[in-house]
Amino acid sequence: MLWFFFALGGAVSQAVYAGMVKRLLTEKQIYPLAGFSFLFASIFLSGVVLILGVPAIGPGLVPAVLGTVAINIIATTLLFRALTKSDLCLCIPMLAFTPVFLLATSFLILGEVPTIAGAIGMLLVASGAYLLHLDFDVQGSAALATPFQRLFRDRGVQSMLGVAFLFSISVNFDKQVVENSDPFFGSVFVFLLLALAFLSLSALHRRDERSSKSAPSSLLFLAYPAVGLVLASEIVMINFAYTMAIVPYVISIKRLAIVFSVLFGLLIFHERFSWGRVLGAIIMVAGAGMIPVLG
Repeated sequence: MLWFFFALGGAVSQAVYAGMVKRLLTEKQIYPLAGFSFLFASIFLSGVVLILGVPAIGPGLVPAVLGTVAINIIATTLLFRALTKSDLCLCIPMLAFTPVFLLATSFLILGEVPTIAGAIGMLLVASGAYLLHLDFDVQGSAALATPFQRLFRDRGVQSMLGVAFLFSISVNFDKQVVENSDPFFGSVFVFLLLALAFLSLSALHRRDERSSKSAPSSLLFLAYPAVGLVLASEIVMINFAYTMAIVPYVISIKRLAIVFSVLFGLLIFHERFSWGRVLGAIIMVAGAGMIPVLG
């Protein structure tokens, strides 16, 4: 049961991270914001490793690190671009489909299989995401089609569905990183490689534009360590949860970040209120609660 609280802490951290990114992000800041956030996350985790020491290293660490880094370069780019185009409470709910995809990817990569009750809980989480996109102002059968209509016309929502699928693959590598090191050490290199990749892309982007306007301001740069600290907190809590439960369960609980993101979207970004979003959030909480109790 302890894994549930670690995963829930990861959910809160992810929602805070998404809200901070949404607040700071512009089209020109995608690469530097990602790069410096990952860099500071790596630095914070390096400090923990210096205190705890280097753990025993398994033979699968390097392939797992390279696998998750390669996937997360694409996923993070899509995630940040989606947040520049669509509401936070419409984009982030699409990540609820990650547990559904995990029913296949986690079995193929790690051989993990949820119980029937656990699988039902995971599907409830995804169903809640569908309801989050319902437009209750539309009457009749047309209302049921609004989530699919939004999927076809909203580029941000489309991107986030792709992110959900990519995360369903990368989180399996993330668990292998933990299994071949510990919750801190392997993630140092994951974040460091991601930082190098995005900072390189940022430098190339600025050179192509031949303009200093794309360089981050000093005020924005001061926000990067805070984003990095939240990101490091998220990954550490999730990594601890990986050591206690199967990936589909951990990620299903982590997707409660969607509920917090909806609240942030309404309260902080003043996004449109919808009863569908409230009902969807309630169903997601119910589904998530089934997993640790019955799964």
